[in-house]
Amino acid sequence: MEPSKLSAETDHAVYFRAFIQQLAKKFGPLQIFSFSSDSLIQNRQGCFSGNQVSFCCNYCLLLVTESTARIDYEVQDFANAHYRQGTVTIICHCRQSILEAIQANSRFYISVLTYGKLLYSHDGLLNVDHISPFIPTKGAVKAQKHFDHRMLLADGFLMAAAECLEKKHYGICAFMLHQAVEQACIGLIRVYIAYRAEFHNLQRLLRLCNCFSDQPYKLLIGSPGDERLFDVLAKSYSAARYRDDFSVSRQDADSLYQRVVCFLALAKAMCTEKIKQLDQEAALYSVLQQLNPILPETLIPNGQAIAI
Repeated sequence: MEPSKLSAETDHAVYFRAFIQQLAKKFGPLQIFSFSSDSLIQNRQGCFSGNQVSFCCNYCLLLVTESTARIDYEVQDFANAHYRQGTVTIICHCRQSILEAIQANSRFYISVLTYGKLLYSHDGLLNVDHISPFIPTKGAVKAQKHFDHRMLLADGFLMAAAECLEKKHYGICAFMLHQAVEQACIGLIRVYIAYRAEFHNLQRLLRLCNCFSDQPYKLLIGSPGDERLFDVLAKSYSAARYRDDFSVSRQDADSLYQRVVCFLALAKAMCTEKIKQLDQEAALYSVLQQLNPILPETLIPNGQAIAI
């Protein structure tokens, strides 16, 4: 019997469940949520290959812990080593900090716990306590604040990279470009999903961006030919500072500079559009509040009722 798309998807579901069980056994989380998944089915047919079907799925997960100890890097390394049918990007936070963030009207945590998929619960109960809906009145204001701060930093690092490029300090130029992309990614993530990313790994930041758009990732790593240049950019974060033998060619430095200029332009355009959307949601919320003061606690900006 020839393989089918359905059987490939079923096999992947079994594989992914086994991975989640491994993850839970290793780190003992309270809960694991999926807040993004992107699947791709490839079907290859040929005279010599027959019919080959493969299934690939990329996930973004939130791992809820009891302890306040940070285990992000250990968990991510485990996922990189044990999940082979795509990518898994994991963020880890303790239960108490999440509850405090929800009380403070966190758009990210309210969205994940309300609409995310609960994959694992330590007590076996696959249900979530009621989460108060997000109140969007200050969403655009906060996003604008973070956008202004992060993009100012990104522009500053880009200016420094341009000076290094002119003075032929190509390794330091790559490092400055890394910093520019890092700040732009942090800004994108803060504006789009209101999450405070506290890590420096560009691959991880870009994969987290994939939960709302694949444009940033594709611009920097859109083709196999881009991977080598991106590898130079990624390695520059530590190698430019701690390795005496790290070097970057003028051609690579110039290519990276032009790519990062485009990346910052994309990030700014995307953030501007998202802030506009958040502003519209806040305006709609205000209108609904004026029409009926009881509605704000039971409606989200698009008017969809929230179960209480």
